[in-house]
Amino acid sequence: MAATDQQTWNQRYLAGEFGFREPDAFVTEAHKNYLHPLLPPGSAGIDLGGGAGHHAVWLAQQGWRMTLADWSDAALGVAREKAAPLALDHPLETVQGAALDVVTQSHEQGRRFGFMLISFFLDRAVLPWLPKILVPGGLLLYRTYTEDNERLGNPRGPRNPEYLLRSQELLEVYRGMKILHYNETVANKGVAELIAQKLSVR
Repeated sequence: MAATDQQTWNQRYLAGEFGFREPDAFVTEAHKNYLHPLLPPGSAGIDLGGGAGHHAVWLAQQGWRMTLADWSDAALGVAREKAAPLALDHPLETVQGAALDVVTQSHEQGRRFGFMLISFFLDRAVLPWLPKILVPGGLLLYRTYTEDNERLGNPRGPRNPEYLLRSQELLEVYRGMKILHYNETVANKGVAELIAQKLSVR
């Protein structure tokens, strides 16, 4: 991401555009139906490209050991501000950097997570790395826009195909994982949702 893009996102977060939001139903339902039943309490999770942390902070409140990673230092500052007054079992960790740098450095350092959340963010160079920093049995929660988004008339979301999933692309990329949930085209939006479990060390 170019420095000018980082500045643009910083300005948007500092203006309060994304600062204070409730967690989405995809995340709350995934917590109830997959994270809580399948992972040990207090497992480590990472919200990659998680912005101002409306998901990471909520997940930390549920007892998970959360790391929030984003390119925007302004977004991470907002997240720390939200987390500071909360009585969390585990402090929220924030990491500033490009997503690919975060995942490759985690892999090199031998750092592994019980689950990963990626919500409305796509960098195809990152996709193959995600299972590598999950523990065996760990969960990948991924949701973002597809190429159908514009056709369905949704005014939100990118128009550049570089940032839009092709139909069933996540199923192809993660065919080596156990697919627990998959859906495309959610509530008249071109969106794909995937929850997958890592089965072996690789």
